[in-house]
Amino acid sequence: MVKIMMVAKYPPHKLNEIIKTYMRTDKPAYPDFLKKVEHWAAQITDDKQKTYAVYECPDDKIIESMTALAKRFNFYATVEGYTFKMELLMEAEAAIKEFLKK
Repeated sequence: MVKIMMVAKYPPHKLNEIIKTYMRTDKPAYPDFLKKVEHWAAQITDDKQKTYAVYECPDDKIIESMTALAKRFNFYATVEGYTFKMELLMEAEAAIKEFLKK
């Protein structure tokens, strides 16, 4: 399984608009194989509220998962000031093994 982390930022004064967007029923759906593992709201940095969401998908569905996440998070990006980035994650032990192969 692969984990994908979404890091989103938005101005704190846009919170009500973010919540309204989150509650909408016309959001792009997640595919069945993509599962949300965790979702945290974090500190305010650089005058932005920050959230982290971690998703898990099968190894053979990375592209489809990233596409679905991009569609979903672009939906939230209709709120002015909302930005996001996507990061593929690897267990530290697995990453060390990969680095040692080189």
